Amino acid sequence: MKTIDRRSFALGHQHARTRNQNAIRRICIHHSVTPATHSTANFENWWQNPASGMGVPAVGGYHEVILVNGDMELNFNPTQIAHGVASQNDDSYHICVVGDFRVNGAQPTAAQMHSLLERLRFNMSRFNVPVERVLGHNEFPGNASNTCPGQNMNNIRNQLRTPSFVTPPANNPSEASANNTHTVRSGDTLSAIARNNGTTVAEIQRVNNIPNANLIRIGQVLQIPEASSTPPPSLVSAIRVGSRVRVNTTAGRWATGQNIPNWVRGQIYTVQQIRNNNNELLLADVISWIHANDVTLV
Repeated sequence: MKTIDRRSFALGHQHARTRNQNAIRRICIHHSVTPATHSTANFENWWQNPASGMGVPAVGGYHEVILVNGDMELNFNPTQIAHGVASQNDDSYHICVVGDFRVNGAQPTAAQMHSLLERLRFNMSRFNVPVERVLGHNEFPGNASNTCPGQNMNNIRNQLRTPSFVTPPANNPSEASANNTHTVRSGDTLSAIARNNGTTVAEIQRVNNIPNANLIRIGQVLQIPEASSTPPPSLVSAIRVGSRVRVNTTAGRWATGQNIPNWVRGQIYTVQQIRNNNNELLLADVISWIHANDVTLV
């Protein structure tokens, strides 16, 4: 999934009311009821029409819009209030999936559903929103007659209750904590284990004396080395606010502790702020703090 940053020119971005990010208590899902070829720019043409009810000056309805190919258009910061549900936006974060899912069994594409679930997990984590408060537009009070989002929200919530990946416990929990051991199961790969634990394949191979990833055995308990939070001096001195960095494919967790979504890894972002002796970087495009050793300067 690619992120298309429209925040500097999205309709009404300069007029949107603001809030503290901690005020977000609900995530609202919509569908656009438009052709699959549409994007936020198409919606904005309608929102500028007084008949849309968006007011003057108009402010767009969605923080994020997921296109038919799974790419995501980012329109507003979480601290900005979008107009997704009449009179119920101060505590809501709005995500819209492009398409009309009201009739004939129409559903989002597989790419859209993948992106939607990734974005929901990410936003639930950063806003501390439980799955019970991930709602469809028609689940908001007074909106029961609305057909939006045209999907079964119970199915979506059930999928959100299933982790995107699970790290199995060690054979003997008393031997070591789950943070530094991993029991290999069928289908495991060293790259996935490294990614989920914030370390590298090379480090796991070195610590466990594994010369080749093909030699891992089902049931084998691997020692997972602690990921260093201190980047090399050359990296600290080179990265500045405004630098472009690529998130390493082995990056496991944000500096704030949440898991880094798959769609973030390998992508290039702009550094907005630097803190903690240059060890942590705020990525402007996803508004998240990352360890400097989890990125590469480009």
